Amino acid sequence: MIRVRGKWENHVLRLEEPVELPDGTEVVIDIHPVSDAADDAWRELGMERLEEDWDNPEDAIYDNWRELYGV
Repeated sequence: MIRVRGKWENHVLRLEEPVELPDGTEVVIDIHPVSDAADDAWRELGMERLEEDWDNPEDAIYDNWRELYGV
């Protein structure tokens, strides 16, 4: 998944940074209007918290779950 911000101007979506994809790549775009900086701050805080829960030493044993369970 690639996440990039952009703006809708004159019926054209303009991205803030280039996206490296081969020509002809089909994509699905979900539109999430940014209402204000506070929403962004909460979203970022939520992502940081998720990453803390997701990537921790106690759960590291499951990082190699395929090997662990012989899959």
